[in-house]
Amino acid sequence: MSLLAPLALADGSPSDLTSLTFVTEEYPPYNYLDPQTGQLEGRAVTLLESIFEQADAPFKREDIIYYPWVRGYELAQNEPNTALFSTTRTPAREAHFKWVGPIARDRVVLLTWDHQVARLSSLEEAIDKRLSITVIREDIGAQALQEADYPAELLRPAIDNRSALHMLRRGRVDLWAYSDEVARWIATRESLDASRLTAVHTLSESDLYFAINPATDQGLVNRLQKALEDVRAGQSEAIRHAD
Repeated sequence: MSLLAPLALADGSPSDLTSLTFVTEEYPPYNYLDPQTGQLEGRAVTLLESIFEQADAPFKREDIIYYPWVRGYELAQNEPNTALFSTTRTPAREAHFKWVGPIARDRVVLLTWDHQVARLSSLEEAIDKRLSITVIREDIGAQALQEADYPAELLRPAIDNRSALHMLRRGRVDLWAYSDEVARWIATRESLDASRLTAVHTLSESDLYFAINPATDQGLVNRLQKALEDVRAGQSEAIRHAD
């Protein structure tokens, strides 16, 4: 039995886009919960609305499921017709999902607070210095460090990005592995000076995608990809006309 209920079906057909369930997390400016309205906002949320409009399929952002990253990641791996966003596409994740995108480009870095750690020439330097790093389980930063054989005893899991930020700020860890742009957005939302965050090493520069459970019908995936490409083409055309 599925753990998730899909968006209300337009015609009951499993090939209809409304049979997909979308799951997201706190990853601003791409997807996040607005504390003032309690509504999901962000570039990826708006893009998803445009995709469904392009495909002439009904969609409400209220139907998007908002979960912590780890839970959403596990659901997308285990539940057919489940799409998780915004997800970094990497070689290690490639076979675990079907992919629709790209949504945007993202840079994952090691961050220090108030220049407590100098710029690093390599991860080996960080290991030699026994620098502790806070990570979010199954996040791209955590996976990149694990793939690089960063010592497990130096990794400090945080329950979410805000917790990771405050662990760094309070000196409980030396570094934070996370998206540079998202980390600064989180700091600003927490009424902190984002300029006190400094990237000292880049872990990866990758594209963000909709990651879709591999058991999902390929026709659905193709239709979603085509609608995304049509939206992008329309945006490019609008920019050209504006010029």
